[in-house]
Amino acid sequence: MTTRFGILATAAGLAAWLWAGPGSAQVTLKMATMAPDGSIWMQALSDAKTEIETATGGAVKLKIYPGGIMGSEKDVLFKIKTGQLHGGGFMGYAIGKICPDASALMFPMVFRDYEEVDRTMGKIRTFLDDSSRKNGFEAMGWTEVGFSYAYGMKPIDSLEALRATKVWGLDSPMLTELFAAANISYIPANVTDVLTALQTGLLETVFSPPTAAVAVQWHTKVRYCNTMRLTYALGGVFLSAAGWNSIPEDHRETVKAVFEKHCQLLSPKVRQSDIEALDFMRSQGVQFIEGTPEARASFEQVAAIALQKVKGVVFSEEAWTLLQQYLKEIRGS
Repeated sequence: MTTRFGILATAAGLAAWLWAGPGSAQVTLKMATMAPDGSIWMQALSDAKTEIETATGGAVKLKIYPGGIMGSEKDVLFKIKTGQLHGGGFMGYAIGKICPDASALMFPMVFRDYEEVDRTMGKIRTFLDDSSRKNGFEAMGWTEVGFSYAYGMKPIDSLEALRATKVWGLDSPMLTELFAAANISYIPANVTDVLTALQTGLLETVFSPPTAAVAVQWHTKVRYCNTMRLTYALGGVFLSAAGWNSIPEDHRETVKAVFEKHCQLLSPKVRQSDIEALDFMRSQGVQFIEGTPEARASFEQVAAIALQKVKGVVFSEEAWTLLQQYLKEIRGS
């Protein structure tokens, strides 16, 4: 019986070795995200996990910590630096640290529509991947957080109207310079405190992609939404250089291809979710104010002033020049 058990165990081990491939060693990639369990972002990571583990025959496994279990994106980056984590799915703060040049694409009033976003990303993707690599990260795939709109307790149809409200802001160099150029006083608050601030009247105007605004219930405390697309936000999946190098070499391209696939599948889901979120807001009584060409021109003028303060500081001159070159080609002007 003992001999038979030993033979079976040896056979099972040999089969696993053959399946994983010669020279492969099992590695578990530990990754974190702020995306809550059940969200479309977390579902994409879960799908990628399943596919990667199957495609590599278990040689590469993933452990994903959702919903901020590992702390804020700042905390996650620290844990990656100290080797506690290998990477994550990021949407905000971390993108600006991993790839500062991506902030050029997220500067206010850059993109007008999704076509411009898609065509620009097709051209600038290699540059962003190289920038991430220089900062010690391998980009597994870029995805979409979406266009942000302004929501408020009061109608916001101009810069003057915005200045007259209690505006929410995050402490970031780009946002600080933008508000300074627009002569807007803002009230800083953590994302988790915004709903309470709206309930108490401490805040009257907030900014967010529609899906996020509904997810955190901000839409229940505002009455108006301006349809002008103010900023576009990128997300992505990244591994530290150490995490990437820990993957057996014969499985690296498989891992990257699977992540890339699910990031690409995610973007149209995010767009559809935003459409549904805006429709839901309408059904809940939120009134929509159409952004006028005049209002857009005034916001673009403010953005142009702020740009001179952040270009070469928050993101490189090279990134901005390249972005403008691609937009000019896309717009045919």
